[in-house]
This record gives sequence, C-alpha cells and structure tokens, in this order.
Amino acid sequence: MDTPNIDMQLIISKSEKTWTGIILRNNRLFYSTYNFPTKEKLLSHLKSKCNCDVEVIEDEHPIIKAINNIVNGVNYNIPKIEFDFSGYTNKEIKVLKALLKVPVGKTVSYGELAKLAGLPNAARFVGNVMAKNRFAPIIPCHRVILSNGKPGNFSSEGGVELKKKLLMQESKLFFNKQ
Repeated sequence: MDTPNIDMQLIISKSEKTWTGIILRNNRLFYSTYNFPTKEKLLSHLKSKCNCDVEVIEDEHPIIKAINNIVNGVNYNIPKIEFDFSGYTNKEIKVLKALLKVPVGKTVSYGELAKLAGLPNAARFVGNVMAKNRFAPIIPCHRVILSNGKPGNFSSEGGVELKKKLLMQESKLFFNKQ
C-alpha cells in the first residue's frame, strides 16, 4: 500500500500483560490489533500494515482504552470513532456496519449477518469480510459464529480461544445486567 501525503499515526500501549495498537489515517481508525505478548511483535505487525515510515507514539489513546476494556471484559462503552474503510468494497462496508449493530452479549451467524447487511445468501462472503476485518474488536467479528452455534474461525492474535474468551465475557456481562 503506497501512502504518500497521508497523515498516519501508529499508537501503541501496554495493558497488564499484552500490547495493543492502532493505526490512524487522517485521524480515522485504519487498523487495530491487540493481545501481542511483546512490543516488538506488535510494532512489526503494525508496521507491515501501514507499509510506510511512521512515527510510533506510546500513549493511552481512547480507542486503545476501549479495545483493552473489551478484551478484559470491563466496559463496552466505545467512543465515537470514524473508520477509514479504504480498501473495502461497498458490500464489505455494509457487512461491517451491520455488525456494529449486534449488541454486546449477542451473537449472529454468518448467514444472519448477511441478511442484516441486506445481502441474503451471502454467508461465505460475510466470512471473508470477517477474516479481513481491520477493526477488531471495535467492529466485533468475535460475535459472528457458525449457524450450528460453534465459534468458527478467528484470525486475531490468540485465535479461537480468544474468541471464546471474548464471547464468554460478553455473555456474563449481558446476563448480569438482566
């Protein structure tokens, strides 16, 4: 990806045990990632995504705080975020925006999400969109499961075990509020 004349910021922060990072492009969320064991692994991963020289800022950004809260099952109040959907098709953006409407503590199958996005019979397409979601866990692809109730795949650092953990945390929070 060639990014001349584009303002990119790479912001990282350490939680208790792991590292979280975001890339902002023109002040919009371009990429987020979490659950990296070392700062070096996180930086290597993030730099491969922005593919340009960029200043690294080590700071507690509101988006990073929200990500860490989600991962730790603490708080699901997400700040207002503008997303940089560049590189996604209009159909992919529909899927990602539809997923934002799935509430904490709820899951949706790939087929159900396809219908929510106005793309019936596009479950496989939704799976492909989830695999390339750059905004996890803010756009919560961990809430998308197989129609048989099994978790399905999860491409974030930590894999399916992390997906199960996130779903369990959200489920406990959801049921405690009722």
